[in-house]
This record gives sequence, structure tokens and C-alpha cells, in this order.
Amino acid sequence: MDPNRPSPPVTPLAADLRQPVQVLSTTMRIHDLTIEKPEIVEYLRRIAPSKQEIALVHALEVGITEMQARRERRH
Repeated sequence: MDPNRPSPPVTPLAADLRQPVQVLSTTMRIHDLTIEKPEIVEYLRRIAPSKQEIALVHALEVGITEMQARRERRH
């Protein structure tokens, strides 16, 4: 290794750059997200594993709709 030659720049691995929640142009991705709210865990635990993903999407839809309505009432 030649000490007079500059080292190439170090580029982080893509996995290191990935956020747990990625909001893209028309979709959202959730990776390795840990939720430690007992109420949420218990709600999803009572749902069949094959339906947990759609139940989570529905819960997000309902929650976001409620949050938007609350914001509109305040303004």
C-alpha cells in the first residue's frame, strides 16, 4: 500500500442508511421496527397471524384519520 496515495472514500453499507420507517413517493416501508406499547402488542396478538399485516394497516388508517380530524378541530 502506497502511503502517498489517498484512500478511497468510505461508503456506509445500505443497511446502515436504512431508516426503520421509510416514506417513499407512493408507499411506506417499515423495517425492523420495535413497538413496545402493550396495548398495541395485545391488540395484534389477538388477530390471526395471516391477518396481522392488514390489521396494522387498518389501525394506521384509523389513527391517522383521527389525528387529522383533531387537528382540523383545533384550527
